[in-house]
Amino acid sequence: MTSPFLSIVVPMREGFSDHWFKEILKIEGAVEFILIHPPGVRPDPCEDPRMRQLVSPFRGEIIQRLTGMLNANGTYLLSFNCDEYINPGVPALARRYFEQFPDSWVMRLAKSEYAYGDQSALDAPWEALPVDIKAIPVCRQADDNLSLYEEGHMMEIPVVPLHHKFDWGCIWRGRTDHQGPHTENFDKKVWINAMVQEALQEVLQGFALAGPIKYLPFWCLDRLLGLALQAKFYDPARPEQLIGHKLPHPAQLRVEDNPPEYRRRGRFYVFAEIILLRRFPQYGYIRNLVVHQIREFPVRSYLSIKRKLTERQPSKSTAKQPVSSESGT
Repeated sequence: MTSPFLSIVVPMREGFSDHWFKEILKIEGAVEFILIHPPGVRPDPCEDPRMRQLVSPFRGEIIQRLTGMLNANGTYLLSFNCDEYINPGVPALARRYFEQFPDSWVMRLAKSEYAYGDQSALDAPWEALPVDIKAIPVCRQADDNLSLYEEGHMMEIPVVPLHHKFDWGCIWRGRTDHQGPHTENFDKKVWINAMVQEALQEVLQGFALAGPIKYLPFWCLDRLLGLALQAKFYDPARPEQLIGHKLPHPAQLRVEDNPPEYRRRGRFYVFAEIILLRRFPQYGYIRNLVVHQIREFPVRSYLSIKRKLTERQPSKSTAKQPVSSESGT
C-alpha cells in the first residue's frame, strides 16, 4: 500500500459535530485521517478508506494527539482540532509548497476565527489557493516589518532563537525573546513527518522519571512538540536558519470557538515545559520559558481557585426567591 502524502491527526471529544465529520471528508488527495477518541467512545463506522479512528487508552489532549501522531504514515503531518475546518485543497497546496521550497520544515496555515455556532461563516465557499507560491511577495526577516504580512505577503519563519542566553530579568518582568516571526507551537502547520517522529521520541523520553515511573501532562503538547522539534534539529552554526513560511490570507483554516461546556480554562503550561528543560537544558531560550511559567504559577493558581469558587456560587438570577406570605382570595 502506498504511503499517504499527508497525515491529518485530530484529537476528538464526545459530542463532536456530524457536520464537521462530513466536512473533513471533503479534503482532497492522498491523505489519511487519524481521529483519536477519548476512552469509552465507540466511533461510528466510516466508508472512506482514508479514515482511521482510534480510541486512546487515557483521556487528555497530549495522550490522544500523541497516539495519533505515533500512528501517522504520511510524508507530512498536520494536526488540528475537532472544531476547525481546512480548505479541501490544502494537501495539494502543501505538495506545491514543499516542491517549490524543498528546504522547508514547515508550512504554516493562515487562519480565521469565528464565534461558536457561526455556521454561515464556517460554511462559506473557500477562496482559490495559490498555484505559484513563489510568486507571492515575501515578508523577509531582514525587512524587520511584520506589517507586510497583513498586506498579503508570505512571511518567513526562522528557527526559534534557542541560542539566546538566560535572561535574569525574566524573573521579575517576564520573558521577551518569544516575540518575533518565529513560531513555538506545532498545531495548524504542515510539518515533515520524519522530523516529527524523531522529536516525538525526545518528548517520550522526557516523560520518564525513574525506572517504570512516568509523568504524562494532561495538555500543552502544542508548544512542547513545536519547540522540541526545533531544538532537536537546531544547528548552532545557523542561528537564523529559515525553516518555512506562514501563508497569507485568505485563510486556509477556520477556527470555531469552543462550545460553552468546553470553554478553555487557565492552564499550567509549566508541567509540560519542564520536559523541554530536561531534554534540552543547554538552551537559554527554554530556561527563559520555564522561569517565565514558574513566575506566572501563583497568579494562575489564584485565578483558578477564584474561578472554581465563583462557579459554585449561584447567580442572582437563579437564587431562590423568598416565598410571599400573602395568599390569594
